[in-house]
Amino acid sequence: MEEGLEKKGLAFGGEVLAFHCPRWSELPDLDLYMDQVVTFLEQSLSVFSEGEKPITATMINNYVKQRVVTPPVRKRYAREHVAYLMVVFLLKKVLSIPEIIQLISMQSHAYDTELAYDYFCEELERALRTMFWQSDDFLISTASKTTYESETLRAAVLAFASKVYIQKSIAYVERIREEGVETPLAFPLESKDSGTDGYSR
Repeated sequence: MEEGLEKKGLAFGGEVLAFHCPRWSELPDLDLYMDQVVTFLEQSLSVFSEGEKPITATMINNYVKQRVVTPPVRKRYAREHVAYLMVVFLLKKVLSIPEIIQLISMQSHAYDTELAYDYFCEELERALRTMFWQSDDFLISTASKTTYESETLRAAVLAFASKVYIQKSIAYVERIREEGVETPLAFPLESKDSGTDGYSR
């Protein structure tokens, strides 16, 4: 993957492209205690942790109090809790908590939890490929039919992917400028009339 990135001129983002959002069947099938939930989330989302506050039990408790997720049963979190928390910790980069609650509500009214979560994971990975690989994966939804619910979710994950790209790009450019290296083109394209600053005129 990194070799392909270099060929396209994009010298960062390999770890993002390698990200796999665990599908419903890959989430823990045994109920977890809080510390186990925190560990699972940290390991699953580590690629996006730069510049973010560490995931803590206090955060999760606050989301329960705000009714973002339902309370655990006997202090144990089921697969559905973990799926909801995955979505929350990803989308809070670009959406407010009330907006995330509304988005989750939209999806849960239209689809069952497993289907909605797996669709979220699939569209998230496609959005990241679109931003970091300039693929056209994201142009067509994987949903069996296009709905307001499916398109709103797609807009949310694309906003997330765009935010991650911006953060990674800024960090990369700042680093190579500190090293005194000329900034390469991100995605070299043939152009008949390009300015010296990289923008078409």
